[in-house]
Amino acid sequence: MVSHKYNALFIHVPKAAGQSVEAFFLDLHGLEWEERLPLLLTPNEADKIGPPRLAHLHAGDYVRQYFISQEDFDRYFKFGFIRNPWSRAVSFYKFHGHQHLMSFEKFVVTKLPQLIKEERWFYGPQYDFFYVNGQNKVDFIGKFEHLQDDFAKVCEALQIPVQSLPHKNKSAQKGGLGSLKKFGNRFIKRPETWPGLISISGDKIKSKDYRDYYTPKLIAAVEVLYKEDVTAFDYSFED
Repeated sequence: MVSHKYNALFIHVPKAAGQSVEAFFLDLHGLEWEERLPLLLTPNEADKIGPPRLAHLHAGDYVRQYFISQEDFDRYFKFGFIRNPWSRAVSFYKFHGHQHLMSFEKFVVTKLPQLIKEERWFYGPQYDFFYVNGQNKVDFIGKFEHLQDDFAKVCEALQIPVQSLPHKNKSAQKGGLGSLKKFGNRFIKRPETWPGLISISGDKIKSKDYRDYYTPKLIAAVEVLYKEDVTAFDYSFED
C-alpha cells in the first residue's frame, strides 16, 4: 500500500493484521473500499508485475516494477507487521477452509509445504516481504503480538493522531461463516479437491490458542518451513 499523502509505504504480510492497517488508511484518506485504487490495493492480473493482489507486494517490488520512484521509496516511511510463524500457520489452516478438509497435522505435513511452493506470495516466509539480498528494506517492522503499541509508533513516525486499529478479517480466522465462504470459493470450484469431501477429517481441536494445535513434531515442522522468519525476527514457539 502506498500513501503519497502521508509519505508512507505499508508492506502487507498475509495474516498479520494487514487489512486492519489498510482500513485505517482508507478512512484516513476518506476512501471507501471500492475506491482503493489510489492506495494500490486492487487485484492484479499481470503476473509479471506482482502477486494476484497488489496489496501483497514485497518491499523490493515497488521500485523494481515502477510502482514508485526510488527517490520516493527512499524518503517514505516504510513499515509492516509480522506474526509468530506458529500462530500464522494455524491462521492459514483456518483462513481458506483447510480445517474443513483435514487435520492440522496433515495440513502442516502435507498441504502447507505445497502451498508455500505454489503460492509463496501468500503462504511464504514473511522474510521475503522485507529483505532483498539479505538486507532489510523497511524502516519499521512491528509485531502482531503487540499490534496496537507498535501501530502507535507508526502513527508517531507519520505525525498522525494515534488511534486504535479496526478489527478486520476475523471471522475466517475463527473458522465461522467467513471461513466456510472461502472454503466454497477455494475448494468447491476445484474438482481435484472433491474426493476429499467424501471422507472429511477436519479440525477436532477448535481452539483459539494456536499452541493447542501443536505436538513437538509439528512445532519442529513449522520451524523448518519458516526458518527465515524464526531467525530474522527472533521468534520462538511461545512468543
